[in-house]
Amino acid sequence: MSNNAQVLKGLAEFAVLSILSDGPHYGLSILERLRDEAGLDVAEGSIYPLLHRLERAGTVVAEWRLDSEQDRPRKYYSLTKTGRAELKDAVEAWLSTSRALNAFVTRSKRRE
Repeated sequence: MSNNAQVLKGLAEFAVLSILSDGPHYGLSILERLRDEAGLDVAEGSIYPLLHRLERAGTVVAEWRLDSEQDRPRKYYSLTKTGRAELKDAVEAWLSTSRALNAFVTRSKRRE
């Protein structure tokens, strides 16, 4: 797996946890938000393996629901207590890392 693919995988997991912090969502809804709001080009075939990985890790839980306008059930994913704690830690790490990296990559502008 390339470095970019590894980075995208990690960012997608982080973004999924963030999306689910807003409440339960089904797979295609999560995929749309990853693409539209997070700007991540996640393939449709990647979303369900990613959700299953998170489910096995205990960070999300799934349940089947029948929406009133749908004629078939959809699998909705929600954050677990573990998932909320992991998201909190990931946000703190992201903010710290992004501040440090931003300072590093803009260091030449400070010298001008």
